[in-house]
Amino acid sequence: MLGKILPKIGLSTIHLYKIPTFIANYEVRSTFKDLPPVSTCHTKPHPVTIFHSPRAPSALFFPTCLYDHLARSAPTILDDSLSADAYLNVLYMPSTFPRSERSRRALESASSNSIYSPDFEDGPRSNLDSLRYLECVNYLQEYARQHLLTFMFRHGHYNDGCMLFFPTNAVPPPPQPSNHGVVTSSSSPQRQDLLATDYGSIDDLCDMCIGYGAMSVLEEVISTRMLSTNLQDVAVNQYTAAALARICTYCETHKHFNYLYQFQVIKKDHVAAGLCCIQLFMNSSSQEEAIKHLEHAKMHFDEGLSARHKAGDSTKLVTKGIRGKSASEKLTEEGLVKFSARISIQVDVVKSFNDSDGPQWKHSFFGNPNDPETFRRRCEIAETLVEKNFDLAFRLIYEFNLPAVDIYAGVAASLAERKKGGQLTEFFRNIKGTIDDDDWDQVLGAAINVYANRHKERPDRLIDMLTSSHR
Repeated sequence: MLGKILPKIGLSTIHLYKIPTFIANYEVRSTFKDLPPVSTCHTKPHPVTIFHSPRAPSALFFPTCLYDHLARSAPTILDDSLSADAYLNVLYMPSTFPRSERSRRALESASSNSIYSPDFEDGPRSNLDSLRYLECVNYLQEYARQHLLTFMFRHGHYNDGCMLFFPTNAVPPPPQPSNHGVVTSSSSPQRQDLLATDYGSIDDLCDMCIGYGAMSVLEEVISTRMLSTNLQDVAVNQYTAAALARICTYCETHKHFNYLYQFQVIKKDHVAAGLCCIQLFMNSSSQEEAIKHLEHAKMHFDEGLSARHKAGDSTKLVTKGIRGKSASEKLTEEGLVKFSARISIQVDVVKSFNDSDGPQWKHSFFGNPNDPETFRRRCEIAETLVEKNFDLAFRLIYEFNLPAVDIYAGVAASLAERKKGGQLTEFFRNIKGTIDDDDWDQVLGAAINVYANRHKERPDRLIDMLTSSHR
């Protein structure tokens, strides 16, 4: 009943009859929600508007209610897990890829607040002019800060939303104690989030940026902040470093590896960026893209190695006893050198295949060495390369200590099955001298058995090549 009369009365009437603010606010919002959409551009503003009343802070929810239809939620990410540890247990084979890892072309074309850019068609459109937008922001700052981030993103002001957490040369104020919050027992105090604000958490900001395709805006805000921050401002530097680490953790947890890479570059964590490039290589859809990521990975590992050499032995002493080391700290200099060398081999492997030979991850030898799937995949790659590029296959076999005799026997049997006599002769010429006599006979025996049992032929030429006298 109250909802039917409230639209006809003013604020003075509400205060005269001492209607509780929260009841009046609820009824007004409910009434407005039930009304059909109106064209606000043709509506004359009332001389006394509820936005100008400091006694009605909850009227700030009007823009949210009236413009709900402008918001577009991002689809839920429906990805299979790639790995419990996206770094050092690299890598599990992806079956699907995050739909949020969209082409960066559209994202980079959108400037910080250019919500009317023609290249950014799926962004929200706000019909609040700048004056009304600022009025709403001021009231939300005063009475409902927890809704300000969502409001800014719904109206396309992504840069403003990011600046709530990264104000220029400053740290955002800590959360204010709520008078309406639930009092918790002092016997079980909750751990305080040092990055929490009245506007939400860093994870909330990342959720918004992912949902609205505005991660590039967040990258720009943090890059500018790191370039402009005074090195003597310890508090600002510590907050920025902690926030950047939290963003990287968010991206890694949600498998947004393209975004993770960008923030690791901003963070100048060369080793972590190189490892992320390996994951991006695994996710590549083309040979060109795969080679690009591998080259970037090698570049970052070389830069990380150079940085450690410049730092000297001090880095080893500081990180030696730390528990829960990051990926950068877990890899030794020897490990970096090995990674860099293996990436060079991987580039050659990728170039030996075509896009038609299957997804790029099938040609990757990166992974947990104790994982049977990784071992099987490496053997298959080596066996295929023996026919394509024996020298590269030989490097691969001895780099990863693969069973050369078993791989060669498999190749010999396959060539015999297809009656590739010329290639079989060339193959035996290549492996001659790389294995001992007993293993040589075992490889020859694999081909001889195929000819005898499958093709019902006596391969006298191959039999004569046996070194054993017991034929």
